[in-house]
Amino acid sequence: MPKASVIIPVYNGGDYIGETIDSILSQSFHDFELIIVDDGSTDDTADVIHGFRDSRIRYFHQPNSGKPASPRNNAIRKSEGDIIFIFDSDDIMLPGKLATTVQCMELAPGAGLAFTGFACIDETGTIIDPGFLEKNRTLQQLPKRPVTDQAQLIASRAALRGLAASNYLGTSGVAIRREVFDTVGYFDEEVRNSDDFLMWQSIAHQYDLLYLPRIFHHYRVRSGSISLRNIEERAPGLIACVEKMKQFHSADPDALRLLDERIRRYYFEAGYSCFTQYKLSEARSWLLEALKKKIDQPALFYLCLSLLPASLISQLKQLKHRNSSAEA
Repeated sequence: MPKASVIIPVYNGGDYIGETIDSILSQSFHDFELIIVDDGSTDDTADVIHGFRDSRIRYFHQPNSGKPASPRNNAIRKSEGDIIFIFDSDDIMLPGKLATTVQCMELAPGAGLAFTGFACIDETGTIIDPGFLEKNRTLQQLPKRPVTDQAQLIASRAALRGLAASNYLGTSGVAIRREVFDTVGYFDEEVRNSDDFLMWQSIAHQYDLLYLPRIFHHYRVRSGSISLRNIEERAPGLIACVEKMKQFHSADPDALRLLDERIRRYYFEAGYSCFTQYKLSEARSWLLEALKKKIDQPALFYLCLSLLPASLISQLKQLKHRNSSAEA
């Protein structure tokens, strides 16, 4: 059996999956299998994958689930490696990722999960952020113990509290020991968004995390990605997911407060987005939920404005724009 398994869920990824596979197959570490689960693609994804002639690739097709958790779980169940690398179908794996991660995890047997630094690229492959996690204040402030000159251990309790404030793990940077899934279960297929964020907290609740700061993959930011869709479309799923996260923080009032603030922010952002689109009834519903979490001036302001006729709101916006232009 292979030492490692790289799992990729894919849906209509024909434009990028070939480059992703190339980057994985070119790793210096060879003792791995590549499990690709196609979540009902309707483009040329299957043709691109079948164009590779490498015995390490195992391709599976399933009916479309509409949720990344389903093909991820399917891939985990079909995998055989001791360490399972999670990877997205449009990201690029950089040289040395598999070898370095496996080596560091062997030196930190108490760590259930390892994650690495990453850079962001656009749809053309141009780097738009050379070190995304370097700016993550939560991650940088977490106490860490050096394991090697390339890896730092973050104790379970600190890692979990940090995750209440910020998701500081990039999905394609994550590697998880097989036995961890036997303990915490698989990705939650009931949530529509942030199933990975929920999983990281489930793991941190019971295991230490291992951080490798080196940049080991390129995360592709695409205009059609789920994270860039209208917040009001994603908010129900995000809120439901954060509510589930609370189970891991039941003994930490500060963490629960942070999670409630995240929920309040989702309600407000959804309300504001609806307001800007003149969906005033929907805006009021979202904003009222935000105010139930916390009374604050912006939510009250836009709730009051949403009671006005759309035509009057439009006139007020035009007046504000003219005044801003005149001042400039």
